Amino acid sequence: MRLRNASSSDADALADFDLGDDATPWLAEVREIVNGLLGWRDDPEAMQEDRRVVVADVDGEIVAVAAHSLFVDTTGRAYPASRYLMVTAVRIDQQRSSIGQTLVESLLVDLRNRGCETVEWLVAPGNHASIAFSRSRFPEAEESQPADVAPYVQFLLRL
Repeated sequence: MRLRNASSSDADALADFDLGDDATPWLAEVREIVNGLLGWRDDPEAMQEDRRVVVADVDGEIVAVAAHSLFVDTTGRAYPASRYLMVTAVRIDQQRSSIGQTLVESLLVDLRNRGCETVEWLVAPGNHASIAFSRSRFPEAEESQPADVAPYVQFLLRL
């Protein structure tokens, strides 16, 4: 597996990214996010957010993707030492293979090496697999569900 920054040539692979059955609301939301990642990353009005998209590829095929940006509060203030992990997605045929874990842990190491101190992410409360992953792999992360973020569970990890 090779981790790399996503390129414009990855658009088709991300558009066809198979997450499995999207009958659950959060999978439909993740599919929509993954399909729009390159446009999100390249939005000229958000360049100050330092948006990044990283893919994991195996033999030239994208098997997982993650996207993160500077953490920006509700007033528009960006925090250079904090990142928001917007999405992590693993192709259905690669789920439960540790690729997602490797991707997230590699991102966290890279972010720490770049001076990041905290990473925050949200999980839909009904997404039991993602909550279990977050709790088991990052037990030191603070978990909360503030009213202004509902209906998501918030995780905050201090690096």
